[in-house]
Amino acid sequence: MGFILIIIGALLILLNIRAIKKEDNSFSSILKREESTVNRDYDVEIISIRKDLAESIFDIQKEMEEIKASVLDITNKENTINYLESIEEKIEKDDIITNDIKVEDKNIISEINFAYKPEKINKVDEVKRLVQDGFTDEEICTKMFIGKGEVLLIKGLFKS
Repeated sequence: MGFILIIIGALLILLNIRAIKKEDNSFSSILKREESTVNRDYDVEIISIRKDLAESIFDIQKEMEEIKASVLDITNKENTINYLESIEEKIEKDDIITNDIKVEDKNIISEINFAYKPEKINKVDEVKRLVQDGFTDEEICTKMFIGKGEVLLIKGLFKS
């Protein structure tokens, strides 16, 4: 019985040697097969990492666009504020000028008495007489209760 076991063992060894030779470098083929499988795993991992990076870059670009839009919005608001401030300054200057003109107008209007109606004297002759006496235009206006434009008009008429 021992002899049969030895023969069976020798046959198994011979069959395995033939099988190894038929596979032609079975260890190296298994190694290559495993390397290609590992390479595929690495390729899948690299693709996954690339996808994650692409998504991250896309998100960053979106955020950059939002920030850019915010900066433009803030810049536009600042420009609007500066424009409104300059308009307010102009309005304040105009108000000051208008107030000065109103004060001057009040002084002029208070000097003219519209209720006074002198006797029907010829204004032209009266203005000529006052000019010859050496009165200024303002003095003539207050004495005759007429406007400066009217005095200048009458003076212009009798000079020509």
